[in-house]
Amino acid sequence: MGGVGELAGSVAIVTGSTRGIGKAIAARLAQAGCRVVINGRAAAACEDVAAELHGAIAVAADLAVEGAPEQLVARTVEELGGLDILVNNAAVALDNFITGVTDERWAATLATNLTGPFAAMRAAVRVMKEAGGGTIVNVVSWSGERGNVGQAAYSASKAGLHALTLTGAKELGKFGIRVNSLSPAVSTEMGEQMDDRLRRIAASRRPLKLEGTVEDVAEAALFLVSDRARFITGDVVHVDGGLHLN
Repeated sequence: MGGVGELAGSVAIVTGSTRGIGKAIAARLAQAGCRVVINGRAAAACEDVAAELHGAIAVAADLAVEGAPEQLVARTVEELGGLDILVNNAAVALDNFITGVTDERWAATLATNLTGPFAAMRAAVRVMKEAGGGTIVNVVSWSGERGNVGQAAYSASKAGLHALTLTGAKELGKFGIRVNSLSPAVSTEMGEQMDDRLRRIAASRRPLKLEGTVEDVAEAALFLVSDRARFITGDVVHVDGGLHLN
């Protein structure tokens, strides 16, 4: 079993890591010895989180903006000398029913939740191939597997992201690059934006009557990016108390 320091010498980007799940993942990777790039839209928030973590640096970028994911990867390589781990966590949930989703909300959701992660992954893979390997974790959602009332754009974007995981695993294994999905359903600031009725319905469907935490997700992320998962690719790890079973 691994422990503190198992990622010593590694470099990771965790997108959307100024709060919630992303921040917890970044903190856990840093605790394991990884040098982590803290990313978010607000520079001040990135700097604040980076200051809390040993060896972390802040690179603010809105990954929905064309060219920003590539610049994030380039800055990482320039400042930290390489890239071993990419965690695509940044996401928005501009929820509404199908008939209420405007073209603008649809485009904004896909830009952040799918197009941005794809561009970051594409740029990261070019670096990882030259280095002889790496690992990518895409944070998806049970709603992308099962669909969810009132989450048309979000569900579609997360389904697309998991499809990207599967394709990446098939294409990139020969280069020593593993690609997996992580599907959490725990209490977060973004989750608090969900309609109360939908949140209660989701909780009632969960087989485990426990309240999951962002730390639970961070432990799963650490496992997936570590050598303990060296023979795992193209998979999805659910950290949702069994919610995906319904």
